[in-house]
Amino acid sequence: MYKIGVFPGKFMPPHRGHLNSIINAATKSELLYVVVSDHPKITKRLCDKDGLKIMDLKTRAKWLSVELYGFDHIKVVMLDETGIEEYPYDWTKWSNRLKKLIPEEFDVIFGGEIEYKEQYKKNFPNAKYEIFDYNIKKYPISAAEIRSEPYKNWDYILGSARPFFTKKVLISGTESCMKTTISKYLAKIYHTSWTEEEGRYYNEKYLGGNEDVYTVEDFERIAYLQRELEYHALKTANKVTFFDTGALVTQFYLDMFLNTKSDLIDKFIDPNRYDLVLLFKPDVEWVDDGYRRSSGIEVREDLHTKLKNMYIEYGYGDKIIEISGNYNERLMQATTIVDNLLLKDKKE
Repeated sequence: MYKIGVFPGKFMPPHRGHLNSIINAATKSELLYVVVSDHPKITKRLCDKDGLKIMDLKTRAKWLSVELYGFDHIKVVMLDETGIEEYPYDWTKWSNRLKKLIPEEFDVIFGGEIEYKEQYKKNFPNAKYEIFDYNIKKYPISAAEIRSEPYKNWDYILGSARPFFTKKVLISGTESCMKTTISKYLAKIYHTSWTEEEGRYYNEKYLGGNEDVYTVEDFERIAYLQRELEYHALKTANKVTFFDTGALVTQFYLDMFLNTKSDLIDKFIDPNRYDLVLLFKPDVEWVDDGYRRSSGIEVREDLHTKLKNMYIEYGYGDKIIEISGNYNERLMQATTIVDNLLLKDKKE
């Protein structure tokens, strides 16, 4: 049993092979430091190469912290490599930062690269370098393969990291466009999660179904609660998730009901949060469910145009795809679009 072990890596992203090796190292150490390191320039280059958002240092450390929570003898720490030369790699500077990060003397470094052995021995002469593999037969995967094709390699991605790769499809539109039903249909078809439209249930829970008593604070609470639903859906998503209505629609109806806007709701409106916006046109029969109020076709079309223009104004223009037709046609259009979205994972 080692007293203090160090397990360094970039974990971009962490996968099941990493986790298997970390847990094995933890069984050999009284205290294990998992060192998540990051060179911002290298990270940006690798993420750009595969068309991904930046997996920054804190994000990766957070993923591992979530996975390793409850193991008190495993500590996740961060090593920022900013300013360390890339080629040739400045091992001395990196090692000094590790010594500063972990001031206790450690007696083992767990690593998967045999070519690093001499540098570790040179810079940490009192520490053994123990080479592991990721149990490659059981977990035949690398972080590079996941970055390149995350959906093909989905089962190897740790649960805490999956929301990063999940495609987020916003289902939007005005009243009685089949948004809620299609959201549920899509979630069932893709065996994944979805969110309900919080505004509808908020009205029932807190306003007694009376739209005349809405206040600005009510709309702000709806935007907040809707975002919380999105976070929960992301935790259990399977490659893609579907959000029924978002903050922009909440802002839209605030303006419609009370003729004002909310700066707080504006903070929840972020076009970069979604991969697609499926905007449902009001060309299906209007259904009176006791809460809807815009039944005339001209009124419905006018509201749709205003909502679409609002999306464009807020920067969603390149993500909007309008959905129309009867119920079956809407579903078929949506599934084709989502299939193509997931196929973008494959290299051309």
